[in-house]
Amino acid sequence: MAISIEVLSFTQTGENSFSAHGNCEGEAFIANTIIYKGEPIFKVQEVHEDGELRHLRMKDSSWTRGQRIAIAARLKAIRLGKVEGPTELELAELTAKELRAKCKEAGLSGYHARGVRKVDLVAMLQAA
Repeated sequence: MAISIEVLSFTQTGENSFSAHGNCEGEAFIANTIIYKGEPIFKVQEVHEDGELRHLRMKDSSWTRGQRIAIAARLKAIRLGKVEGPTELELAELTAKELRAKCKEAGLSGYHARGVRKVDLVAMLQAA
């Protein structure tokens, strides 16, 4: 099932640093970049037990790995200036027939394969 991400603000705070606020599955998040191998990558920030806002390890985090990855992927797409497609919620409202038509328009393959469900079609379109 696709994770819904809504980005409310996206700010460049330096030459290679960014900050963003938004909602993931209805819960608010804050994400900031760190430099990893020369590229900025997004890390979800949370309030630590001492009250400071920081990146927590997976075992201490209230976010799942999938949610963290979905947030970082969406923010990276915004940072790189890629045109974003419709949100997961908009795609989920379409019928399977309409989703297959969108897959065809996008030049995707495998959308008519046996066993492909509506959630699979939404995921294919989101990844495109």
